[in-house]
Amino acid sequence: MKAVIGRQDIPGLVIIAIIGIGLTFLGFTKIKKAADSEKWQVTNGTVTRSEVAGAIKYYPSITYMYTIDNVVYNSSGISNVNFNTKKRSVAEEFLKKYPLGSEVKVYYSGSKPSESLLEPGINTGNILLLGFGIVILAIPIFLLIFMKVDIKIRF
Repeated sequence: MKAVIGRQDIPGLVIIAIIGIGLTFLGFTKIKKAADSEKWQVTNGTVTRSEVAGAIKYYPSITYMYTIDNVVYNSSGISNVNFNTKKRSVAEEFLKKYPLGSEVKVYYSGSKPSESLLEPGINTGNILLLGFGIVILAIPIFLLIFMKVDIKIRF
């Protein structure tokens, strides 16, 4: 006996498909932005704050300054994906790369110099978001392909 998708199931499948499309689109957008950041211009900057933030989940909090065309910018962008952890030691280990007062490479957008990162490029988080969106989108598609659709139109 083959499982059946009834008329009452269609709204739920449509909602799941819309969520999947939205997450997939967001994932593609974030991956494109992350890939574009690898082509950003580079300058030197100085770390002005480097500490662990958070209470239940911890994350590195870094502020740095850099100068473009005699304009000083302050930024806290680290990468294209924010990361946090339940272990304070993981955030502390990450911060060892960016001690207070150290000189760092700052990647900044040529069209918007105030937009900057210390670690440009695509990260695992970008790929996971896209993958999650594709999986969610595949659920209603899979159900429609492999299950019998029983929609009776009544007039």
